[in-house]
Amino acid sequence: MKSTNTRAILRKLLACVALAGAGMAAAQYPDRPIKMVVPFPPGGATDSVSRLIAKSMSDNLGQPMVIDNRAGAGAVIGSEAVAKAEPDGYTVLSTTAGVHVVNPAIYPKLPYDPQKSFVPVSQLVAAPLVLTVRANSPFKTAQDLIAYAKANPGKLSYGTAGAGTSLHQSGEMFKDAAGVDILHVPYKGAGPAMNDFLGGQVDMMFSYVGSVLPGVKSGRLRMLAVGSPKRLPVIADVPTVAEVLNQPGYDSDTWTGLAVPAGTPAAVVERLSKAAHFALEQNREYLLSSGYVIVGGSPKQMEQRIATELKTVTPLLAKIMKMP
Repeated sequence: MKSTNTRAILRKLLACVALAGAGMAAAQYPDRPIKMVVPFPPGGATDSVSRLIAKSMSDNLGQPMVIDNRAGAGAVIGSEAVAKAEPDGYTVLSTTAGVHVVNPAIYPKLPYDPQKSFVPVSQLVAAPLVLTVRANSPFKTAQDLIAYAKANPGKLSYGTAGAGTSLHQSGEMFKDAAGVDILHVPYKGAGPAMNDFLGGQVDMMFSYVGSVLPGVKSGRLRMLAVGSPKRLPVIADVPTVAEVLNQPGYDSDTWTGLAVPAGTPAAVVERLSKAAHFALEQNREYLLSSGYVIVGGSPKQMEQRIATELKTVTPLLAKIMKMP
């Protein structure tokens, strides 16, 4: 009996020592550079927002935040790498709705759990996706495009950053809502997709507003409809898909945020969350002018959003999204 009691006491003492060590580490955090894994190639909207936020977070944290692009498999490769990383706050995932909500709808087995593998840090921005064609396209309005697509099933194509990405989600939602057949052409990132789109290899893209604004301003692109519930002030003349289809509930907005591996100390998560909010405030004017909607919020709010969308959005996407 005494031996059993002694072992129990030792276990409790060791646990206390471990907690104290973790507490000391969290108090000193960060004391070295932090890696932000972006599960997409350089050049896309998520990458651009990540670099912007990382720079301001570095200023706030007093340590460099280094971008590590790990693209592939619809963000699965980079997300898995973070899920399996040491939960010490020195590996952060620049995540999206695609990672937590879309991928579970199309991949039967994921190497990470969209909820249990990560601890949310903060949402960053909501990113409205806009249906875009080249300026020399015969389609002047979304109605023109829909009418052609209905009369010519499968003849039009749209490019995305890859199967399972938010761009893919938006495209399939539009097809389902409009009742049209448009070919999905996945690429290894939004950058390559945009290059082929501009080169005429695909007919259209559902892309982030900020990604296409330069092309619109230069006269190379035309925006036909935005997937947000309401028109955006920065492109107030562009109708919503909800208006075009007369479907008030239509919403294909996606979001970006930050997450860390499960098991990361709460104090570290809180420190990162505060730095993320600082970064959003520092870049507020730029983000809004680029067509983003600033969300922010607490880790708990991000956790709740993921849980809600897994119950509501994911089943819907599972019905309408198809692997190429």
